[in-house]
Amino acid sequence: MTARVSSVSPSRRARLLVVAGILAAHLAACAILSWRGELEPLEFFNLLLLAGNLVIGMILVRSERDLLLGAGVMLLVGAHGFLGHRLAPDALTSGALLLVNILVLYVGLKLYAALPKRYVGAFAAGYLLLFLLFIVGMENAEPLFLLFLLGLCACARSFRLSAFFWALTLSFTVGQPYAWQAALVSFFVLAALFGAEARLASRTALFFLAVGLLLVFLVLLPVILVLTGENLHSLGAVLAERSVRSALGTTFVTATVSTAFLVLWAVPLAYALSRLSFPGRAFLLSLIDIPIVIPQSAAGIALLVVFGRQQVIGEAIFRAFGLRCDGTILGICIAQVFVAMPFLVRTAVAAFDAVPERLEFAARTLGASSLGAFTRIALPLASRGILLGAVLAWARAAGEFGAVLFLAPTPETAPIAAWNRFNSLGVAEAGPLVALLLFFSLAIFFLLQLASRMLPAAGAPPASPLCPKEVAP
Repeated sequence: MTARVSSVSPSRRARLLVVAGILAAHLAACAILSWRGELEPLEFFNLLLLAGNLVIGMILVRSERDLLLGAGVMLLVGAHGFLGHRLAPDALTSGALLLVNILVLYVGLKLYAALPKRYVGAFAAGYLLLFLLFIVGMENAEPLFLLFLLGLCACARSFRLSAFFWALTLSFTVGQPYAWQAALVSFFVLAALFGAEARLASRTALFFLAVGLLLVFLVLLPVILVLTGENLHSLGAVLAERSVRSALGTTFVTATVSTAFLVLWAVPLAYALSRLSFPGRAFLLSLIDIPIVIPQSAAGIALLVVFGRQQVIGEAIFRAFGLRCDGTILGICIAQVFVAMPFLVRTAVAAFDAVPERLEFAARTLGASSLGAFTRIALPLASRGILLGAVLAWARAAGEFGAVLFLAPTPETAPIAAWNRFNSLGVAEAGPLVALLLFFSLAIFFLLQLASRMLPAAGAPPASPLCPKEVAP
């Protein structure tokens, strides 16, 4: 960057001409406006501004100070006497407006001297936009205008800081009544965009990232609003209810039991699907996805037809074990297993596919059995993907509503409790409970996600007597 600073200082005569011209224009404007009755000729405020311009002019003529900055300050002082003070509701705000505008002029000239022209253009456009937002578009917003002008000046040397400044400004002006939510979302989007890196710089990829993040947050907007729309008092009051605590406990226990059952059965199935080719394999994989595509109500009715009272399988389970499926904890687990199975199986198959078969082959040649190769090579290396699948399955099981509502509406799980409260008390009373359920589910979900990050990735085999690090590819 090259500074655009003149190497030749203006002569005293040139300074005198500039200062005299500005003072003459100031006096002429005062005389004309006074003659037209638009200005009091001996008003103390205007006399003070005129005296200030005289002092500034004397300093510019007698010293080598920046003539461009000084002349700009004189013009601002003169213009403020005719126009600027009319925008301010009181004398204090009027003085602050003049001082902040002088600061804006100073920052603009510094940007022009030291940085490319696009910084000056962005700074000028920002000033205009703030003026339109707070002076033209709002009433009695002059203090906010001054405050945000100071922020604009502070961030003017960095496009990154300016972007965050405008995100905050627009969130609290245009983004009402969701100001904090809009600010958090925009801050996250900007942090991702400015922190994005790639081997090959691509503005197209950055644009796609911005559009994709905005789409994600538009989809998640209801969740964000619910999470940030309740206070701690209302959440504590809901949590103090015994029925709510019971619903949360039932949800946690049943989702955990259902996920554990799925891990015991789905992980071996996923390993077999990953390592074996057989007729009907693609058809079986398609069948596994059926719980995802069918409506929840249809799934609940189908489960009720099979496991309900006076149904063949439901009666057989009752006669053999004395257990009822509909309206019990067992029925809740059956519904959760049904809807969550595809998430674990599909993810576990992908995790096993990522483990090279040659590692198991090496272990077998070193004397390991097929079960030993599975437990010491394939399972540890696929554990991260399996746990991620288990996290998704747990979340899906904990959030299931439709199938559980038809097969086992009692005892209440968290989604059923939220539905019952909404039907009986309305959306206002159901809001705190929904927010509490979201906090509970997201906390468990992110804790499980964090645990999965600590597991090894499917890239290199773990150190073991069967497959030491020295022979790893």
